[in-house]
Amino acid sequence: FTGQQDVLLTNVADADRAALDALLAGYGVVPGATLSPVSRWALACTALPFCGLALTEAERVRLQIVAQVETVLSRYGVLHERISLRVAGCPNGCSRAYTGDIGLVGRVPGSYALFVGGDFEGTRLSFKLLEKVPFATIGATLDPLIGAWVAERAPDEGFGDFCTRLGADALLARTGVANAA
Repeated sequence: FTGQQDVLLTNVADADRAALDALLAGYGVVPGATLSPVSRWALACTALPFCGLALTEAERVRLQIVAQVETVLSRYGVLHERISLRVAGCPNGCSRAYTGDIGLVGRVPGSYALFVGGDFEGTRLSFKLLEKVPFATIGATLDPLIGAWVAERAPDEGFGDFCTRLGADALLARTGVANAA
């Protein structure tokens, strides 16, 4: 098991590979190579109903949040870009929501604080941009930020790096929301 929530199956004989792949597929395990980068690298804590500290969903809505983000990335032609997305059901941040390019931290049922500015490697803390983003509007909230990143980024600049360089005030200006954090 890895810190990225992956299970590594090692020392599988070539002769056994097809049978193992078929067995995993039968249980709905999707090979990482078939996922978009944001889907492959997205993390979520267990949250509801398993964690008594959770304020909202995380793991059970991860795929829906990833789909919203993928839709926006596709619109701007950057679905292939490597972005770390972290979803936590409460401020404890068990999914390392405070270090990803994009971090969503549960505040109240159905709403998340939006953190940006971390990095893919998880070596820089992000900053809170918005306090309560409703689940249904996560993609729409990220849309102007991702659009600005695509239009204004430096060569090879990651999303979190871009957000850190611009800072909260400049990013909020691009969303049309003022002093929201």
